[in-house]
Amino acid sequence: MRDYAFVEVWKAQHRRISMILGITLLCSPIPYSVQAEDGVSNTMVQIVTQAKTVKGTVLDENGEPLIGVSIVVKGTSTGTITDFDGKFSIDLPAGSKELLISYIGYKDQTITITGNVPLNVKMVPDTQALDEVVVIGYGTVKKRDLTGAVTSVKSGDITASPVNNPMEALQGKVAGLDIMKSSGKAGADVDIQLRGTRSIYGSNSPLFIIDGIQGSYNQVNPADIESIEVLKDASSTAIYGSAGANGVVIITTKQGKTGKATVNFDAYVGVSGFAKFPHGMTGDEYVNLKKEAWRTKNNEEYPEFMSTIFNKPGVLEAYEAGKWIDWVDEVMGKNGVQQNYNLSITGGTEKTKIFASLNYNNEEGLIENDNRKRYSMRLNLDQSIFSWAKVGFNTNLTYTDGNSRNQGVFVNALTFLPLGDAYDADGNINYEYCKDGGKVNPMADEAKDQYVNNTRSTYFTGNAYLELTPLKGLTFKSVLGTTLSNSRNGVFFGEKSIANITSGYQAPLAEIYNSASYAYRWENVITYNFTLARDHNFGVTGITSWSKNQDEANESHAQGQELAAQSFHNLGAGTEKVQVASSFSQTQSMSYAFRLNYSYKGKYLFTFSNRWDGVSHLAVGHKWDAFPAAAIGWRISDEAFMEKTQNWLSNLKLRAGYGVTGNSGRKDAAYSSTTGSYTYPKGVGFGNSAAGHIQYGGTYGNPDVGWEKSYNTNIGIDLGLFNGRVNFTFDWYNTDTKDLLYARTMPITSGIAAWGSPMKAWQNLGETNNKGIELSLNTQNIVKKNFTWSSNVTFTANKEKIVSLPDGDVKDEKLFEGEAISVFYDYKYLGIWSTTEAEEAAKYNCKPGDIKLATDGSFNDNGIHTYSNKTDYFILGKKTPDWILGFQNNFTYRDFDLSFFIMARWGYMVNNDVITRYNPTTSWDNSPTGSDYWTPENQGAYLPRPGLHDAVSNYTGFTSLGYMDGSYIKVKNITLGYSLPKKWLSKICMEKLRVYATAYDPFIFAKEKLMRDLDPERNGASNFPLTKRFVFGVNVTF
Repeated sequence: MRDYAFVEVWKAQHRRISMILGITLLCSPIPYSVQAEDGVSNTMVQIVTQAKTVKGTVLDENGEPLIGVSIVVKGTSTGTITDFDGKFSIDLPAGSKELLISYIGYKDQTITITGNVPLNVKMVPDTQALDEVVVIGYGTVKKRDLTGAVTSVKSGDITASPVNNPMEALQGKVAGLDIMKSSGKAGADVDIQLRGTRSIYGSNSPLFIIDGIQGSYNQVNPADIESIEVLKDASSTAIYGSAGANGVVIITTKQGKTGKATVNFDAYVGVSGFAKFPHGMTGDEYVNLKKEAWRTKNNEEYPEFMSTIFNKPGVLEAYEAGKWIDWVDEVMGKNGVQQNYNLSITGGTEKTKIFASLNYNNEEGLIENDNRKRYSMRLNLDQSIFSWAKVGFNTNLTYTDGNSRNQGVFVNALTFLPLGDAYDADGNINYEYCKDGGKVNPMADEAKDQYVNNTRSTYFTGNAYLELTPLKGLTFKSVLGTTLSNSRNGVFFGEKSIANITSGYQAPLAEIYNSASYAYRWENVITYNFTLARDHNFGVTGITSWSKNQDEANESHAQGQELAAQSFHNLGAGTEKVQVASSFSQTQSMSYAFRLNYSYKGKYLFTFSNRWDGVSHLAVGHKWDAFPAAAIGWRISDEAFMEKTQNWLSNLKLRAGYGVTGNSGRKDAAYSSTTGSYTYPKGVGFGNSAAGHIQYGGTYGNPDVGWEKSYNTNIGIDLGLFNGRVNFTFDWYNTDTKDLLYARTMPITSGIAAWGSPMKAWQNLGETNNKGIELSLNTQNIVKKNFTWSSNVTFTANKEKIVSLPDGDVKDEKLFEGEAISVFYDYKYLGIWSTTEAEEAAKYNCKPGDIKLATDGSFNDNGIHTYSNKTDYFILGKKTPDWILGFQNNFTYRDFDLSFFIMARWGYMVNNDVITRYNPTTSWDNSPTGSDYWTPENQGAYLPRPGLHDAVSNYTGFTSLGYMDGSYIKVKNITLGYSLPKKWLSKICMEKLRVYATAYDPFIFAKEKLMRDLDPERNGASNFPLTKRFVFGVNVTF
C-alpha cells in the first residue's frame, strides 16, 4: 500500500515537472523529455542539446550548381548561402532539425536532417507566379491562362502604406489607374479614373465590387483586404455589361484559414502639416503694395503720409501700432493628428473558418472643426456542411462622425486685411478685428455655436452564399447581398459666422439633410470546368443577376433661431425662410451572362462572354441590350521551338481582345419629363403675394434615349525573364464611346421651356475616343542572404478626344470636337504691357502695366479692339495628364526594411487659384506673399500693376493669370522599418513585431515655378491644401 502511494506521488510530481517545462519552453525550439531511471525511486529531467554541422550542394533542375541560394535553419536567423560551386556548410543549433532552402525563381524546400550524410538538393522551378490565381468577374483564373488586361495587388502592398483609404495605397502603382487626392480635408476621398475620360455627362468612375457585390471602397478597412484586382479591358469587364464601361475594381477581403488562430494588431499615429501653401503679404510687402497703388493713380508720386493710404477708421491706428496679422498662421496654427488601431483574428478548422476585425480611425485636421472618426467591424465566415456543400457570409459595419469647415477659410486667411487685433482683451475672437475695414475675422467660425457642419453616417454591407459542388468540376453558387446606408448632415450658421455676415443674412440659419440608400442583389453563378482528350480544357460559366436600388432624401431649412446653442436641432424655432424638400428614386435591373474559357495544351487560349442587361430607367424598346467580348492568348514560351530559351525566358504570352461595354447613365428615368419643387410652410414672397409651394421644370423626357456604348480593343504582351526575377507587361488600347448621353438644349421654338428658359432633354449623341499604352516592370535586382532590392515601375500614357458633337462645338460648356473632354477655355495670357508698348496697348484700351491678352486680331473702325468672351476665348490646355509614372523601390538588410515611392504626373494644366487672389485694386484685401507685380522698375513681372480702383484701367483677362502647367514629381512616401528577430520573439510567443516610420509627400517638385508654393496634386482648385504626414506604427502578430 505504501509502495502504491509512493508511486502515485511520483506520478504527480512527474506531471508537475512536465507542466512547468511545458510552460517554460512553450515558445522555445528546444525539445525536452521527462524520464525516470527506474519506475519508483528517482526522476531525471533531460534536455536534448546535441549540435552538428551540415554540409551539402544545391543544384538547379538541369544539375548545374546554383550560386547564392539561401540556407536558413528553420525558426531561427541562422543562415548562409551557397558558394560558386553551389556548396554550403552550416552549423545546426541545438534542437533544430530543419533547413529552409530558397532561391528566386524556385520553390522553397524544407529539408529534415536525419543523419550526417552530405545533402544534395535539386531545386524545382517555381511556376507559382504563373499559377497564381487571379480574381476576375464571377470567378478566378490562373495568371498563366489570363487573356485580359488585369492587374492584381496583394494585401502586403496595400497595407505597406498606412492610409485610411485603400485606393490611396494604389496611387501610381497600377498602370492605367489615375488616382488623385485633391483635398487635405480630414477623411477626404480620392478622385479615380481608369484609362481616361469617356463620358461627358455620365459617370467616369470604375465599378467597385466588394466580395462579389457592388459596393463602396471607402467603407472598407484597408487591413481587411486580401487582394485588389483591376480589370481594364472590355474582354475582362464586359461580363459586368452596362456597369463595366469605366473598368472594374474587385476587392476581396480576408477569409478564415485552417489552423491555429492568428491574432494581428496594427497601430499607427501620425502628425501632419500643410505641404505647401503661401502666406499673405508681410507688413512691409503690404505697405509697398498700397504705396504702388497710390503711385499709379497719382502721377507716379508716392504718398507723403500713410494716413493718405490708410484712411478708414481703425486701419491707420492698427498700422501705427504695428498690429500685423498673419492669418494663415492663425488659421492653420496647429498640427493634425491621425490615429489608427486595427485588431483582427483569423483561424478555423477543416469545416469552419472565420475572420473578424475591429478598426478605429481618427483624423484631426489642421484647422479647428475639421475632423472625422470612423469605427468599423467585419465578420467573414465559411462553413462546410457536407463535402459537396458549404455556406458563408461576409459582413461589414461602418460608422463615421465628422465635422467639416468651410474651405473658403483658406482664401480668407490669404486675402483678408492683415491689420488689427485677432483677439480682444479677454482672448476671445475679435469679430470686428479692424472696425470699418469691411472684413470679417477669418477665425469667426471657430467660436462656439457659430459654425457647425456635422455629418454622421452608417454603412452596412453583407452577403450570404450557398455553394454546391455536386460533381467534380461543377460548382453552383448563389449569393444574396444588401447594402444599407444612411446619412445625416446638419449645418448651422450663427449670427456672427462668416457665411452669415458676408451673405448679409444677419440671422442664424440651420438646415438638416437626411439621405438613405438601400441596395439589394441576388446573383447565381454556375461553373463547369472539364477536360477533353487531355489537351482541351474548358470552363463554362452561366450567371443571373438581379438588383434593386432605392434612394430617398429630405431637407429642412430655417432661419432666425434665437438660441444658438440648439444648433440645427430645433428647426421649428426658425422664424423665417422655412423650407422643406424631399426626393425618392428607385431602379431595378436584371441580367443574364455567359462565359466560355478554352485552352489547348495550355498554350492557345480563348475567352468569349456575353451579357444581356435590362434596366428600369430606360424606355420600352431600349431597356435591354447585349455586351459581347472575346479575347485570345498565345503562350509562346511553351512552344517546342522555344525550348532552348527556357533557362532565361520563363514566360512570353501575347494577348488580344475586343469587347463592348455599356453605360446606362443616370438613375432617373430620362425617357420621362421631370419637375422639381420646394415647399415653404410659412410662405415666401413673390412681389405682393406669398407662395407656399413652388413647382419648377427639370428635364424633358425622351422615349428614345438608350445606352452609351464603349467599343474597346486591347493588345498586350506578358514577359518573364530569369525564373521570374524580371516581369514585364505591355498593353495598348483603343476605346470608342458612342451614343453619348447628352443633355441637349431644346430650341425655344419647340415651346419646351420652364420659367421662360429652354429645357434640356437627354439624347444619345456624340462620340469620344481614348487610346494609350500601359507599361509595368517588376524586378528582383539583388537577392542575397542579408540584402535584397526589388523595384516596380508603372507608366501610363493616355490621349482622349471628343470625336463628334451633335451641333459642333459647345463653347458655353467648353466642349470642342478634336479636344479632350475637360479643357480650360478662357482668355489667353501673353504677359504685361511694357512702357515701350504704350502705343500698341492703347489699341486694346490698355496701358503699360495691364494684362496683355491674345485676340482674334479684329479692330473696329477706330482701330480699337474690345476684348470679348465671344471672340477672344481660346482653348488653353487640358485637365488630364499626358503620362503618369510610378517608381517603387524596396530594400531589406537583415531585419531592416526601407522603401520609397516616387510619382510623376506630367503634361496637363491646372488653375492656380492662389495667384489670382492677387488684388490689383488693393481694396483693403491682402495678396499672396511674394506677388511679383509690375512697376516701371519691374517690367518683367507676371502680375499687372496695382492701382486704386479706377486707376487699374483694364480688369479683363484677370482669370487668365491662373492657368499654368501642373506637371509635378513627388516623393510620395518613404518608409523605414525594423522587425525583431524571430529568435527573440519565439521566447514571448510572438510571430512578428515590426516597428516603422513613414513620411508622406516629403519632397515635391513642380515644373512651373509659380506652382511651387502649392502642392500641384491639389489640382489648383479651391480645396483644402494637402498635407505632409509623418507616421509611426507597429505591426504585431501572435
